[in-house]
Amino acid sequence: MQTAIRAIGFMGIAVMVLTALCAGQAQAADIEGRISLANPSGEVFFGDWVRVYLTTKPIDVPAVELASVDIAMERRSRINSGHMDFYVNFRQRQEDTGYIVDNKLTRPDGTFAFHQIRPGRYYVLVTFPTMIAGFKCAWQVAVDVVVGQTIEVKLDNRNLALPAY
Repeated sequence: MQTAIRAIGFMGIAVMVLTALCAGQAQAADIEGRISLANPSGEVFFGDWVRVYLTTKPIDVPAVELASVDIAMERRSRINSGHMDFYVNFRQRQEDTGYIVDNKLTRPDGTFAFHQIRPGRYYVLVTFPTMIAGFKCAWQVAVDVVVGQTIEVKLDNRNLALPAY
């Protein structure tokens, strides 16, 4: 008799645990994306094996003023400084509790996915040392996660956080 009561007790606990897990999944969503960069001639390259972070807060993006610069070396120097400052801002924030939700490495076709993300605003972030086709790349894109939806994120030339040279 006691064995039967214990078995029922264990089954009840198992049902409660499974119910809690399923409820947590119903309260979450997925973020799927792709990274690509077009070079100056328009050829598209996918960001393969790029580290993508999902964070809870944005970081400061340094201003990179290029309009007044005609010299290629000075342009590259300013772009490099911007990328390094962006990376330093990320590294400093990285230690904050709860800042990084998850991180993934993109597949060869530039795709990535974050699964079972709770509702709220997040930031998809890519920073130094990322290079695609010889160009430095950095992104920080806000994503609003809604329960039960798959959020599509495209990181490309149109939404770079900093200029790529």
